[in-house]
Formats: sequence, structure tokens, C-alpha cells
Amino acid sequence: MNIEALYSNLLNGAGQVGTMETPAREAAAAGSSSSFSGMIEQAMINLNDKQVSADQAVQGLVAGDADNLHNVMIQTSEAQLTLDLALQVRNKCLDAYNEVKNMQF
Repeated sequence: MNIEALYSNLLNGAGQVGTMETPAREAAAAGSSSSFSGMIEQAMINLNDKQVSADQAVQGLVAGDADNLHNVMIQTSEAQLTLDLALQVRNKCLDAYNEVKNMQF
């Protein structure tokens, strides 16, 4: 598993589906991506896009609109890997927070 590629994909939104601009996405694209909070916000938007894309692909497959099971499986796997990565980042941030919280001066 190439973590660097997954992280890059998460941050850059490669394979991003959906053209509707949400207020959060517009705000993230407005230049706040250089800060940590902007980076996290952009990553969450990309995570949401992948989840929505995978959900739409599964619904299309169930409805009979999608004829390629392989692409649906790839989209659901990407969404799952992106979610797993986001959870790992969250866990690391919480560990760092708890470590700082427990520091004694």
C-alpha cells in the first residue's frame, strides 16, 4: 500500500467526482489551503466527495444503470481507503493532543 500516493490523492482530490460547488469547497479553494485548517478542510471535502461518488456508483449498479462492476468496486475501495486514512490522521492528531495535554511544566 502506497501511503504517500493515498495522502496525495486525498489532498489533491484526484479522481474527484461532482461539479457542484458547495460553500465549504469554495471557501477552501479561496486560498485557505496553505494553513493547517484549510488543508484539513480540503481533505474532508475530498473525503465527502469520494463517499458520495461511491454511494452513487453503488446506487447506479443496483438500479441497473452501471454496467461495469469493476469501476464500482474501485470507487468503493477508494472511498474506504480514504476514510481509513482520515481515521488514522484523526487518531494521530488526538494522540498528539493528549500528549501535549499531559505535559508537565
